[in-house]
Amino acid sequence: MFLYIVIIISTVIALVASVLYYSLEQKIVYKSLKNRHVVVTGGSSGIGKSAALEAAKLGASVTIIGRDVQKLKSAVSEITSHCLNTQQKVQYAALDVTSDYENIEKCLSGLEETIGPIFMLVNCAGMCICGKFEDMKPEDIKQMVNLNYLGTAFSTKYVLPGMKKRNEGLIVFVASEAAFIGIYGYGAYSAAKWALRGLAETILMELVGTDVRLTLSFPPDTDTPGFQNEELTKPKETKLISSSGGLHSPDDIGKKLIHDSMAGKIYSTYGISGKLLALLYGGSLESISQILIQIFSMGFLRAIMVSIVLSFHSIVKDVAKERKQETKKSM
Repeated sequence: MFLYIVIIISTVIALVASVLYYSLEQKIVYKSLKNRHVVVTGGSSGIGKSAALEAAKLGASVTIIGRDVQKLKSAVSEITSHCLNTQQKVQYAALDVTSDYENIEKCLSGLEETIGPIFMLVNCAGMCICGKFEDMKPEDIKQMVNLNYLGTAFSTKYVLPGMKKRNEGLIVFVASEAAFIGIYGYGAYSAAKWALRGLAETILMELVGTDVRLTLSFPPDTDTPGFQNEELTKPKETKLISSSGGLHSPDDIGKKLIHDSMAGKIYSTYGISGKLLALLYGGSLESISQILIQIFSMGFLRAIMVSIVLSFHSIVKDVAKERKQETKKSM
């Protein structure tokens, strides 16, 4: 009886794998960035600057976009020092990606006239203001949506037609592990990053039949200036939950997202938590192995995730009790 069950399961797996093999699009791999134009928003610091540095090391001409001109100039100098040859160009553009689409279109168009068509767009511009959603200022909620979602959406809208016409190109969305799961204190930020995930998976379907590829990056907590500012607004519950994942290097994240994009990966994740979240909540067709794991082990993976979420709820309850006790003592 057991042997029959094994044979049936093996047959089903083989059939599913065969259907997927002939149905999934072939992965497009770009082996070089030499003489390509790479544009990085939020490129003056953090993950953005690390991604720009890696692109320069691989022979690309790089444009970084940000708002602080002094930081941009300093970053350009650092990136230039990592170029492979003198033919590479490194420049900056001072632009607020939360501005009107017309401003973004004008800026990116000018960059293409200066260096050439944008081959790779890395959308790193973003920030997080934490707090209980009910306590957040309306203007902060709006800023989260404008910067973390529209800043990426508008820049991507500009490059897509040109990339499709040339039938080549890479786009990276830098989301967050908070794009997979709602976490106390991340209400407005998480919502904007979830929106990015939805947009990315929609564009992926619109790219079927082309050689243009999109990668969605899900960094955990990363040691950047933006993270230090984020820490200033984090409630105690949020700090306790996020600290369980440790703190990562922006150089590691920036380098990995560049190489994952070139390798044609849809998801760029980090550590066990990132892989688990992508398996459970990822809606794209990353690979045959990913799909088979989702089909045949979803119950087990879901059980693991439930235990993790319950531990987060326990943290919130414990902190709530502490606050009540402190309130009683102060009365």
